[in-house]
Amino acid sequence: MSDRTERQGPIVGIDLGTTNSVVAIVVDGQPRVLDEAGESLLPSIVGINPQGQLVTGVAARNQLAAFPERTVASIKRRMGSMEPVPLGDQAFTPPEISAMILRKLRDRASRALGQPVSRAVITVPAFFDESQRQATREAADLAGLTVERIINEPTAATLVYHAGTRDRKQIAVYDFGGGTFDVSIVRLEAGVIEVLSSHGDVRLGGDDLDLKLLDHVADAFQTMHGVDLRASPQAKYRLLQSCEQAKRRLSTEESVQIAEEFIAEKAGQPLHLAATIARQAFEELIEPFIERTIQSVDTALRDAGLTIHQIDDLVLVGGSTRIPLVEERLRDEFQREPSRAVDPDLAVALGAALQAAMIDGQSVGSVLVDVTGHTLGIEACVGMSFMGPELAFSPIIHRNSPLPARYEQAYATMYDDQEEVVIHVLQGERPEVHRNRSVGKFRLQLEPGGGDRSKIVVRFDLTLDGTLKVTATQTATGIRRELIIDNALSQFQAETRSAAEQRLEDLFDGSEELIDDEDLPSRKEWLADDRDSSAGVVPSPSSMFQEAAALLAKAQAAKPSVSGQDAQDLELLCTNLQQALAGADPAAVAAVGAELEDLLFYVR
Repeated sequence: MSDRTERQGPIVGIDLGTTNSVVAIVVDGQPRVLDEAGESLLPSIVGINPQGQLVTGVAARNQLAAFPERTVASIKRRMGSMEPVPLGDQAFTPPEISAMILRKLRDRASRALGQPVSRAVITVPAFFDESQRQATREAADLAGLTVERIINEPTAATLVYHAGTRDRKQIAVYDFGGGTFDVSIVRLEAGVIEVLSSHGDVRLGGDDLDLKLLDHVADAFQTMHGVDLRASPQAKYRLLQSCEQAKRRLSTEESVQIAEEFIAEKAGQPLHLAATIARQAFEELIEPFIERTIQSVDTALRDAGLTIHQIDDLVLVGGSTRIPLVEERLRDEFQREPSRAVDPDLAVALGAALQAAMIDGQSVGSVLVDVTGHTLGIEACVGMSFMGPELAFSPIIHRNSPLPARYEQAYATMYDDQEEVVIHVLQGERPEVHRNRSVGKFRLQLEPGGGDRSKIVVRFDLTLDGTLKVTATQTATGIRRELIIDNALSQFQAETRSAAEQRLEDLFDGSEELIDDEDLPSRKEWLADDRDSSAGVVPSPSSMFQEAAALLAKAQAAKPSVSGQDAQDLELLCTNLQQALAGADPAAVAAVGAELEDLLFYVR
């Protein structure tokens, strides 16, 4: 019997990322991220501290600005090369640097599980060549890990969204991480996942967006003060960290402030940095990068011999997919809502954990997530006609957004002397205001005037329990009003939400007995109720079919009271749902059922 066969212990899934890395495992059929001190992500950064000790993760990231010469980040971009990387007064190969990160992940998993961990499934970008894959294996070996399998990141992402399905699906996986980008067209059939095509750029990622913003801010600072912040390593890395934080905040906020005191000096006088970055300005800076990714999408589709209409699902992976412009362009390109229910930073690691469980002979289930059931937005004027203002539904938080959700959107008054605006909050999926559900409304009194006084920022905050807080602010004056709507979600999906929470609670309760040693961390401790880093189960097909049959009966009963185009739509959806139920097709039942539920929502 071989060494590997005799080896005991769990197999973990590892996403060795450019910016952050994650380790996960499957417990009771469900993938779980193993965190440490509440942190799911381990920054993929290593360093040597002033005492000469190795530091990894958060500690290394904290010293990056102060000691850039003793810190290494984004090593994944160099995998496949054996060119030495300086780290303090020493030099290491890229596999050695990666091994330091993997060792930290191995120790994290061992502490969380209360037993040694020495086996892993590790993910790599689909376009990694063999030398880059081999470098990853070498890094794992140096970290004391046996690599049970190297799998492609899009394969892992597909697993986490479609674990256990036997249906034929063609999926586009858009993976925009911190240091690399790729898009893969994947075919899933009878439990087999095949990458039909892959295209990407090993030199395109969130890091490039950070640098673009850094150049923009540094150029403005140099114009004002005659000092180039990029000339000083310490100043550059301080600014880079601020730009990265600004980029993240701009995903939910309309504008952010970048401020760094004493960042430089001139003629013996300290210089301070203060810059305001609007989301629109940031999107203009990064638009060429986003268009490069769309070109890759088109190339991957052509290589696979498919059109966008033949794609059944669009899966988003990587932290950079949180940028609103990315989602907007993909929505335009595919004419569909992307799947983003699983945290894009965690999806690959969770998929790797599922693959590890399969290798270990475990049964695995699907992923449970808490998401918004319907799009939330406001009524807005989109144009003028001879009959007056043309009003339409303006989405702010889109359907299937993971909870909690927060987003801001800027609007303008209709005319300069406007003294108030009415914020009418709506829920639904249709562009026509009257075909969406009114959730609430309130008035915001304004100080009239043109220019900046015409700008109104509307912010939505939606909590895990479905409480929606809507805030409207006249940015030039600071005048604001807010409306709090309790249980904005549970009004419409209470049963689904309650069932999801109960399934999650049962999962936690059932996992406490898995470790008996009181001296080791119990699994309930590391399976804390953290919805951003966990997964669960979805309704069984049998319960889904029962719910769909009840929905069909409800729709049939509603037919006499529906007329016009709505009646035609209702008849077609009823027929389609009957066919899906007859074919025992869970995916079709879920899709048609959602459409039918939406239509009943509007016509009742």
